[in-house]
Amino acid sequence: MQYLSKGKRSVVYLIKKGNKQYVKKIAKEWTIQNEVKWLKLLNKHKIGPKLISFGKSYLIEEYIEGLTISNFLKNTNKEDLKKVILNCLNQCFILDKLKVNKFEMTNPYKHIIVKKNLKPVMIDFERCRFSLNPKNVSQFVEYILKLDLFKIDKDKIRKLVKRYKKL
Repeated sequence: MQYLSKGKRSVVYLIKKGNKQYVKKIAKEWTIQNEVKWLKLLNKHKIGPKLISFGKSYLIEEYIEGLTISNFLKNTNKEDLKKVILNCLNQCFILDKLKVNKFEMTNPYKHIIVKKNLKPVMIDFERCRFSLNPKNVSQFVEYILKLDLFKIDKDKIRKLVKRYKKL
């Protein structure tokens, strides 16, 4: 095991088995069990890293190699930018439909990894909660609007998001 990082609630290690790489996350039992619960559900919808195994206070999931979304957005062309943003919005929409609030979408700078094939993968689901009024789409839209990546009418986009939230 190779140390990768330490977050607020967990310590993360990289595990290599043959030519495959995995992440082992170790944390308090309630944190891991919450993340496992959400990964099981979200993996069925092709969201998040694939859950491999878990125990009382650890989980093992696939390792996602790529750039954090903040680094990707700074260093890419407009076409790739649009593809990744639309894919992220689609994942946020699925989360909203499932009544899952991820909580990190207002500033997902390290919670979305963009792979070389331009597939964004959301990570870190330990804070997820069931919500009758999830805000993943609206929070992600606000994040994108703050970055000022496109010449668009921000007020019009915000009105569309408000309309979406009422549906």
